[in-house]
Amino acid sequence: MASVTILGSNNQQISLSFDPSANFALAQQLAQQINASVADGQLITASDLNGPPPTLPSGTNGVFFQSTLKFVALPPGYTTDIVNVPGSAVVFGGADPTILSGEATNLTFVDASGSGTVVAGGADSRLLVGGAGNWSLNTAAGHNVIIAAGSGNDSITAGGGNNAIQLGSGADLVVASGNDMIEGGTGAETVDATGASGTFVQGNASDLLFIGGLGGATILGGSGSDTYFGSAAGPAGKQLIVGGSSGDNYLFAGDGAATLTGVGNNDQLFAYGTSNQVLTAGAGNETLTAALSSGADSLTAGSGNDTLIGGSGADTFVGGMGNATVMAGSGADVYAFINHQAGGTELVQGIFDPSAIKISLQGYGASAVAKALASQTESNGSVTIALSDGTKVTFQDVTALHHSNFL
Repeated sequence: MASVTILGSNNQQISLSFDPSANFALAQQLAQQINASVADGQLITASDLNGPPPTLPSGTNGVFFQSTLKFVALPPGYTTDIVNVPGSAVVFGGADPTILSGEATNLTFVDASGSGTVVAGGADSRLLVGGAGNWSLNTAAGHNVIIAAGSGNDSITAGGGNNAIQLGSGADLVVASGNDMIEGGTGAETVDATGASGTFVQGNASDLLFIGGLGGATILGGSGSDTYFGSAAGPAGKQLIVGGSSGDNYLFAGDGAATLTGVGNNDQLFAYGTSNQVLTAGAGNETLTAALSSGADSLTAGSGNDTLIGGSGADTFVGGMGNATVMAGSGADVYAFINHQAGGTELVQGIFDPSAIKISLQGYGASAVAKALASQTESNGSVTIALSDGTKVTFQDVTALHHSNFL
């Protein structure tokens, strides 16, 4: 722990301890600004050793030293509260305040209309802010609850504990470093989870930009549009990413176990790294690519007009109900079709060795391979087979399929 000291006008002072790896640097910077303002007379100090905050003279601003009172409602003019109460302390309001609380205090702060900065050094903090103002909310390692429900553009730095964060309608930035649960609102949020151990995001109606690290991530996109960048720095934790229904989702898996699901139109899903990853299209027109992956990935077409691109691993392409175009990869790929889950058309391109084609028919019955072979037709140097659920598959630049092409 490291400490900062706030000096009063009558030989008063409060020293607050902070975690140097969390928010000590910010607290130190604010303490220097406060001390300078007190020294040149811009701020008047008062202490709860003399009771609740006294009324300030007209036209002046004040700093309140809170070391014994468990509950303080800051009167008009008090722009700063320095909290060093052992255990729990509650602070209401203030004039766009700066609130500093050390590691001895579990702070609860409530302000429904203003803007300001809160730096909480205690293990468990509860911060509730609203209105159109912009807030900077900073907590230490612990179990913190942060609700930034207003329309302002808020910046939230959550400590390395288990944090619950709820956002509003502004453009918010969240820096996550623990196991965090984040609920989006109706605005836009950027989540920096490069240092997080695990992150869960419920997007709701917001637009999300998520930058992941080595920790796991679960993102449920809601009705917005989402951009997800997984970690490329090494094997990441499990990633379960579902895009928003507004479409235009850009989902780029990190180098680890990942399941990416498109939902809207114009979604782009990318497998990456050496792990086996799962990419699934939804109802829109989507692009699924494993071109940057050497894992054995699974790419599943949906009900739209989809493009599926293989990588260097042994990929599996699963047919859907729409119209899919598949670009074969360089690995030992499998083309799978599941009865009642397929039914669309599929065009497979990029086949250099027809003997390496492997087709898996699931749920079509014992004679499915024979029926598929009997259905094949050749046109313009490409062969097409038909399945019993209406699926039609064309292998471009392949003139015939044989029994050895089926698993």
